[in-house]
Amino acid sequence: MGSSFTRSVAWFTAIVGAIGLLLYLFVFDTWEIPGSDPLFVASIQPTLIPQDRILTSRRSTPKYGELARCVVPDGRGTYTIGRVFGVAGETVEVLNERVAVNGKSPASRFGCGTVNVVHPVSQQQLTLTCSAEDNGAFVYSVLTHPEYREGHTVALVEPGKVFLVSDDRHIHLDSRDFGQVDASTCEHVVFRLWGERFTDSSRRFNILW
Repeated sequence: MGSSFTRSVAWFTAIVGAIGLLLYLFVFDTWEIPGSDPLFVASIQPTLIPQDRILTSRRSTPKYGELARCVVPDGRGTYTIGRVFGVAGETVEVLNERVAVNGKSPASRFGCGTVNVVHPVSQQQLTLTCSAEDNGAFVYSVLTHPEYREGHTVALVEPGKVFLVSDDRHIHLDSRDFGQVDASTCEHVVFRLWGERFTDSSRRFNILW
């Protein structure tokens, strides 16, 4: 009885492990958010913070409004994370930290307080306004500066490209900085497995829109 049960457990563990390995190799990837680049760290807030362990999908190109991890097109092979706000043929406009695609902006639903972010250059602490946007499929939080009234970007998205916008609209690392991104280098960020501390339930097993 005991040996039979042990063999069953061993077989079950092996099968689950094999399925997990296949999913990792061909469907999903996991990545721990690094904290070495202050600009990147600021740009991904309030959605993500360093040491968050995320799950990305290898098999699908991110769609409008989805969070994506993409290769920065500067030849260094580094990643950034932002939200897809334009695919081939669409016109994206960013004015005063508000985004519009083909003239239509996501609805602003409610406020979510303020978030303190350290400026990567001056090292000063900025208090940014958090608000929830609804793009028709997802509701997510973004950061803006309450007094910022500068900056205007308009782009027609090229074939095979996406226009990426950071959830921190004020301190960003996105297509406003390096242009449109090759869509084939992007993976949809689908899930946060856990944060810096596994015991923090607010940052464990979260779906990331």
